[in-house]
Amino acid sequence: MNIFLDVDDVVLKWQEAYASRYKCEIPKRWRSSKMMTERLSELRKDKEFWVNLEPKHRPNFIPAGFVSARSIPVQWTKDAMKKHNIPGRSTIIHVDWGESKIDILKELKCDIFIDDRYKTFRECQKNGVFCLLMDASHNQHVKTKYRIYDLDIENILSLWRKLR
Repeated sequence: MNIFLDVDDVVLKWQEAYASRYKCEIPKRWRSSKMMTERLSELRKDKEFWVNLEPKHRPNFIPAGFVSARSIPVQWTKDAMKKHNIPGRSTIIHVDWGESKIDILKELKCDIFIDDRYKTFRECQKNGVFCLLMDASHNQHVKTKYRIYDLDIENILSLWRKLR
């Protein structure tokens, strides 16, 4: 099975690092704003921020790869994954923030994609990419049977078998 994962808030703790960096609470919903755009512009230059993100969920299987919306060098993501010994680092693809992942996931022949962002989850479902929604504080408003809470392969495959 070709299982691909998002990085931020699926594998690595982006929200916590962002909140710590900017001394703010983790919002219940992330919204684009001028302040957010400025902060992301600042963060795109800060290698240490990205390389030092802590693990959030460690997969107990080898993912086919990672597809993430990160406007930073792919090497920084590889460095963070290596630092924390996250398996499946051979394929890491970034799209720019806000860009769709659909075409890439289809090109990669993705069987299952796991993301925390509701918009991406919904877009995958509407475009024939089977997607599971990783539980996160910013997607609690979403009621779905496609929600998962960890990266345990048995849980993932069990839900996939049940819902496909």
